[in-house]
Amino acid sequence: MRPTREDLIEMGYIKPGDTLARAPKRERMLFLTDSDVEYAERHGLTPQEMIDFKSEMIIEEEILRDHRMMAAKDKSEIYTSPQAHYLAW
Repeated sequence: MRPTREDLIEMGYIKPGDTLARAPKRERMLFLTDSDVEYAERHGLTPQEMIDFKSEMIIEEEILRDHRMMAAKDKSEIYTSPQAHYLAW
């Protein structure tokens, strides 16, 4: 499941006017490790539900990573601008 632009706006990761954010575009091959299988058994999840859960967690991590990268880029642009070095602004 890929988050849509509306999902990203609703979750607060991007603003309605942002155009730089991207949703993950590549297909993933997810495999369950032994600990994933044990976790699924303990919590009564089917293997497909566990794969879906892992997929959603990976997408969420990528959204957070993209958000941090955009914030760092914005911050660096502010500090490296000529206005940041001129105290009269």
